[in-house]
Amino acid sequence: MKKLAMLLAMMSLTAVAGRCTAAELNPDLRGADATSQAARAAEQAGDLARLNKEYVKAAADYQRALRFDPSNTALLNKLGIIELKLDDTRGARKSFNLALKYDGRNELALNNLGAVELIQHRYKQATHYLKQALALDESNASAHLNLAEAWMGMGQVDRAMTEYSRALELDSDILTSSSDGVLAQVRTPEQEARIDFLIAKAYAQRGNLDGALDYLGRAKARRYPNLAEVYSDKEFASLWKDPRLETIVKR
Repeated sequence: MKKLAMLLAMMSLTAVAGRCTAAELNPDLRGADATSQAARAAEQAGDLARLNKEYVKAAADYQRALRFDPSNTALLNKLGIIELKLDDTRGARKSFNLALKYDGRNELALNNLGAVELIQHRYKQATHYLKQALALDESNASAHLNLAEAWMGMGQVDRAMTEYSRALELDSDILTSSSDGVLAQVRTPEQEARIDFLIAKAYAQRGNLDGALDYLGRAKARRYPNLAEVYSDKEFASLWKDPRLETIVKR
């Protein structure tokens, strides 16, 4: 079953916000009107609940904030992510679509709708949203990773590998980032094994044999099915004479 990871480190929480600080959770609201204060207070409560993994409470707080500020796209994205955490894909889709209704160029909502389509194995529809997200921001590593999974689901292996490589180029820690945030990323064990293999290849190309062998071992532990390709792929040629390779992958 597909496992969702929401990446906080990649986007900040004020449309692209990082981890909430004490100052963000308790801002000076003097001068703001009552409605804005109420919306912001509810959003802050939701942020705190989210960080504490109290997802039901976070959803209720974000919904309360949206009653004061219904067209707030950042709030709609936050609510959609929480709904995904709660396995409410229908609610998440509605929230992300509303964000797009109010801002047709909202790259967060486009990426997140792509992730919803991935969860439901609607790969062609996923590429539709993810390509739009990347057209707005090509440096969105999570969108590249989601698009790679969509291409893989469609059997487009070369395209998938290109997207995996670009995601890792943009963020080498993408699979170990925090799991709280406003950007949805679909992560599967198969995906992680493929990425381990890609990292091993990248290390081999750079002459870092220890790193390449380490990640080949990780790919093996995750049961990557095509490990034998190390003996036919010339990009692994630097490893062919290393006796340690055969302890990981038998000829």
